[in-house]
Amino acid sequence: MLWENTDHSASEATLQYTMEPKEFENRFLPYDVLTNLAHVTMLHRQGFLTEGELADLREALTDLYHEADEVEGEDVHTFVEERVTERTEAGKKMHLARSRNDQIFVDTRLFMKDATIDLAHRLLEFVAALDAFAAEKNVLIPGYTHQQQAMPSSTGLWASSYADALVDDLRSLRATYRIVDSNPLGAAASYGTSLDIDRDLTTELLGFSTKQHNPIYCSNRGKQELQLLQTLDLVMLDVQKLAEDLINFSEDQQFFELPEEYCTGSSIMPQKRNPDILELARAKAEEVSAGKETIRRIIGKLPSGYNRDSQQTKKHLIEGIDTVRATLDILTPLIEALELSDEFTVDEGIFAAYTANRKVQEGMAFRDAYHEVKESEEYEVHDDVADPVRQPLDDLPAFWDDEREAFDAMSERLLTASAE
Repeated sequence: MLWENTDHSASEATLQYTMEPKEFENRFLPYDVLTNLAHVTMLHRQGFLTEGELADLREALTDLYHEADEVEGEDVHTFVEERVTERTEAGKKMHLARSRNDQIFVDTRLFMKDATIDLAHRLLEFVAALDAFAAEKNVLIPGYTHQQQAMPSSTGLWASSYADALVDDLRSLRATYRIVDSNPLGAAASYGTSLDIDRDLTTELLGFSTKQHNPIYCSNRGKQELQLLQTLDLVMLDVQKLAEDLINFSEDQQFFELPEEYCTGSSIMPQKRNPDILELARAKAEEVSAGKETIRRIIGKLPSGYNRDSQQTKKHLIEGIDTVRATLDILTPLIEALELSDEFTVDEGIFAAYTANRKVQEGMAFRDAYHEVKESEEYEVHDDVADPVRQPLDDLPAFWDDEREAFDAMSERLLTASAE
């Protein structure tokens, strides 16, 4: 055990209370190995490791990356260090110029980068599913205000409205990603190190676009996690509204038919087809929002410098990412399989504004046309279908493809260099 105070080892009860669940530590294992590979490469360049020590460390770390899938011991950092030290005495030098603090900072940044790229691609797939539905299944439906039929709309315009919202979310996600894409390694315990390290080198090796400059700010853990969950909260807000629409518009005499494979039955009513997935999506949106708010409350009261409270942000970060990923994974094929109902009623009153506008085009003042249509309740009905429309994706697909390629190439370079 490495966590000791000045007089004695911490008690077992203390260690158990301060440890994080192993499933969270396991998620960070590959990123911790990559971080160590970059760090020992830098230590060698700065003269703290010999060629032989570096070769031994690279070999041990690479084997650990490929072979270990579960953390044993107090945490991922100790596990990696102890496993490597079992293979080579050089493992005792791995922690030079570092603290657990900046180890978890940089591991978390790599985890967030990887997860954000993954979520962005899933969002792009969701947008594509909505685009396809809008283009292929576009029919006239009523548009609603105040939950009443109001004006002519279309299923395509409805679907593309959510695609439009998700493009905004993708832009927000990119802005957040650019903040996360900053290397905190080198902050040590919040105040840097007196040793001559090369932070520019580790920034390059780990594929960060820049380094985070102020070591105290590096240690204010949780702000970047909060920013990511704030963006994911916006994604789930759109998901929540879409789920509510699908539930409402697939009820009796409505215009969507939910695919049977995405509905559940009742234990007592044989005829029921329940939209459980959509109802759960509404609830899971609240869970992501609650995780975001929890992180905000954890870090908002803390003084500058590292505080152990911030460890509790990891749980909400991981769970939020996993919830959004699972929700997108189930809703994308649901939209792809969504069908239109053959029977739904359109109130001809939705053509009232259109009728008034026609009278204006013929020379009548709008307010006179408004009152005439309101009193007569006679409407000029048409069967024109509104086209789907959303903002362009521009370079978003290319941006996220490039980031995925760069992240994977970074991992491959570090691991391949270890085998040379």
